[in-house]
Amino acid sequence: MARRPFLKWARRVWIGLGLAALALLVWNVQAHGVPPELLQSTDRLTVDTRGEFTLFLPVPDTPDRAGLVFLPGGGIDWRAYVPFVRGVADAGHPAAVVRLPFRLAPTDSTRAELWRRIEDVRAAWGPDRRVVLSGHSRGAALAAGFAGEHTRFLDGLLLVATTHPRDHDLSDLTVPVVKVMAEHDCVATPAAARANAHLLPADARWIEIAGGNHTQFGHYGAQLNDCTATIPRDTQQQQARDAAIALLDQVSAPSSR
Repeated sequence: MARRPFLKWARRVWIGLGLAALALLVWNVQAHGVPPELLQSTDRLTVDTRGEFTLFLPVPDTPDRAGLVFLPGGGIDWRAYVPFVRGVADAGHPAAVVRLPFRLAPTDSTRAELWRRIEDVRAAWGPDRRVVLSGHSRGAALAAGFAGEHTRFLDGLLLVATTHPRDHDLSDLTVPVVKVMAEHDCVATPAAARANAHLLPADARWIEIAGGNHTQFGHYGAQLNDCTATIPRDTQQQQARDAAIALLDQVSAPSSR
C-alpha cells in the first residue's frame, strides 16, 4: 500500500519537472531586453509593422540605398533581432525582419510562404531597391536556400552563425557574400562553417567575432549547447552590424550597379 503514495509523488515530480523544462524552453526563445521604443517611429525613422514582417525605413528615404531583409533564428521571437535590424536602419539603410512561418518554416509549403514574404518586402520598398538577404542560424540556412533558388532577386547575402550552405552550392553566386561567425559559438562552430567554404564563392568574406557566441547575435534567453561569450552582447552585435552596413554600402555603391 505504501508504494501507491510514492508513485503518485514521483508522477507529480516528473510532471513538475516537465512543466518547468517547458517553461524554460518557452522563456529562452522569447525576446528579452528589447526596449519597446525600438518599435516606435521617430522623425528620423518610420516603423511599419505588418502581419508578416516589420519594416524600418529611414527618413528621408534614399532609393539608391540597399535594404537588408533579415530572417530570425529557428523558434526565436522575431523581436529578439529588432536592436540589430533597427541599428542598420539608423545607419541609413532600409531594413526588415520577416517572421518565419511557425517560427521554423519546416516544410516545402511554409518555405514557399516565406519566399513570398521576402518578395513582399521588396515590393513594399519598390522594385528598384537593391536587397541584401540575411539571417541568423536557421534564418541564415533559409537565406542560403532562397539564394540558391532566387539568384536574380538578390544583390548580396549575409549569413550569420550558420554552417550553411550545406544543401545548396552557392559557389557560382555573382553577388557579394559575407559569412559572420563567433569564436565561442558551439552551435555553429567556425570550424564546421569553414568546412563548407567550397559551397560559397571564392571571394566570400569571412568574419569571426572574437569572444562572441551563438546566442548573443539576438536578444533572447539561451541557446541549447552554446558556449559562454567573453564579450558583451552589444559589442558582438555592433561588430555584426558593422559587417552588415559595410556590405550594404558596397551593394549601394554606383560601381556595383
